[in-house]
Amino acid sequence: MSQFNDGNQELFVTLITANYDHLRRYIYTLLPHEEDTKDVLQEVCIAISQKFDQYDRTRPFLPWACRFAYLKVLKFLEQQRPRRMVRLPTELLELLAQTREEEEPILAERLVALQKCLGKLSDSDHKLIQARYIDRVPTEQIARRFTLSRRTLFRSLERVRRLLFECIDRSVLLEGHL
Repeated sequence: MSQFNDGNQELFVTLITANYDHLRRYIYTLLPHEEDTKDVLQEVCIAISQKFDQYDRTRPFLPWACRFAYLKVLKFLEQQRPRRMVRLPTELLELLAQTREEEEPILAERLVALQKCLGKLSDSDHKLIQARYIDRVPTEQIARRFTLSRRTLFRSLERVRRLLFECIDRSVLLEGHL
């Protein structure tokens, strides 16, 4: 294991902290099971810390870290092969990984827009989104909490998702043309 020297530990912590969510989303693109993503992300952070002395500070950190993530995803899938019924071909995973990396700037811009758009929601809509997507409250509990039928709950969620999608599109379009 590589030992940190000079300011390497501080730089490592700064870069991992700044890019943690990006890495998590990148891995989640390749492993759409949250628990698997968490496990692999932990392994990625360990691997990056062990090889951090090889990081070229003149180059962007995220693509370098994503390469570790991609290799850890492949290793994870190989280890899980007996347990999994369906396994994507390596070529398809490589294409997904490459596309995800190329789309990162757009996705980051849309994420910033999402944060702004969430702030524009009514209090009840914001609480609904909070319960469903952040707190991950089961559907039945949300319906009881908001005194809605399941059908009305799903319609409300669809309406709010559509509002957010349209707001994000407008925001990105406006930002891109200013």
